[in-house]
Amino acid sequence: MPIVDTDTLPEILMRTGVAGRWLSGPEHGAASVSVLRNWVEPGVTIPRHLHDQEEIVLVEAGEIWVEIDGKRDEAKPGQTVIIPPRAAHAWGTEHSKAQVLFIWPVLDPFAPGRSTYLEGEPPTVA
Repeated sequence: MPIVDTDTLPEILMRTGVAGRWLSGPEHGAASVSVLRNWVEPGVTIPRHLHDQEEIVLVEAGEIWVEIDGKRDEAKPGQTVIIPPRAAHAWGTEHSKAQVLFIWPVLDPFAPGRSTYLEGEPPTVA
């Protein structure tokens, strides 16, 4: 059973205003689940996109807005957002910095064919 010291993992600048760390993936010995933590500056919008698999978003700090299939909601610490497979979604922050944890039931959820960006560009993930 590998134990990953997540504080020592490399931080990735995924896009302007968004830094991340892969907490679980093939490089850590995971066989089927990816976990990513993001720190998101105020005023950031992640463009509309979809994944072939379900996406779980846990809000750890701050607040985010999430729009799924045209319906917008707010999520705050202690809340979990469940995004169904192939649901077009966007998310972002307004006035505060946020920390969010993403879980996907696949390795490399941004691999070609697993994510489609309907607006904007995909993030840098490595």
